Amino acid sequence: MNFASSPETTGPLWSRQSLLRIVIAVVLNIGAFMILFQAYKMVRKQFIQRAETVAFGNAHDVIHLQKRLHIFFELDLQDWLLKHDWTIRGLNWYYAAFMWTFYGCCVVAIILTPDVFRRYRRVFLLTMVLALPWYAIYPLAPPRLLHEYAPPSYFGIPHHFMDTLRVFGPNYFKDGESSGGGLVTANRYAAMPSMHIGWSTIGAFMLAGAIRWHRLGAILGVTHVTLMTITVMATGNHYFLDAVGGWLIVLAAFIIASLLPTPLPLPWLRRQRAPDAVPIAVP
Repeated sequence: MNFASSPETTGPLWSRQSLLRIVIAVVLNIGAFMILFQAYKMVRKQFIQRAETVAFGNAHDVIHLQKRLHIFFELDLQDWLLKHDWTIRGLNWYYAAFMWTFYGCCVVAIILTPDVFRRYRRVFLLTMVLALPWYAIYPLAPPRLLHEYAPPSYFGIPHHFMDTLRVFGPNYFKDGESSGGGLVTANRYAAMPSMHIGWSTIGAFMLAGAIRWHRLGAILGVTHVTLMTITVMATGNHYFLDAVGGWLIVLAAFIIASLLPTPLPLPWLRRQRAPDAVPIAVP
């Protein structure tokens, strides 16, 4: 799938094409991503459903597994950050701006290094395909919903997580679970894997590849992923193992992408190529 409006190149887009063509490339790619994101959520919501008991039972198992691994720190992290209202409010807004920050990373890569963007665009599209089966195989209730199912003692925690977005705003989840990320409502029990983390990681790779001045892009990318990892746990939306699941999806997408031909042998791409020159017979 090639939404870019320029051939494979290595230099910045703005140095070779007019501003109009840059705008067209950005609009086509980001517009396509927005449509695909809504389709992704629709599939996750409409066709991947399991009983609530399964999702909360899996949450119980995840918490106890993290305790055995000594990595269950999400509740302590939230309690610590809740001591500072400005911190949790800032993280709430960071969570709500998740897709816009990803689109921002895409725009930077489209303008500065379109070849880098095309490489990671393929990885992004693969992660969509790879993540969807997980939600059907392993529905998981996020920490912020645990209070709806059982007392804290059932999960072995001293008290329930707070839904910080609902308490402090912005009201990202409206009308129950109508996600602020678009028109399609979110699946309440799709915590595993966390594609907030997976797609933030892809965005970080885009920044690292596009902004190489004193490794500024890499620094910005690592900072972005670190903040998002803290954010999804502090807001009560994910467990740490959800983040690990997101990274595993990205890793699998990178492996598959490396095995696919470049460019893909699609019929419409073949038609765009110039016909081979007819050889002249030499007597």
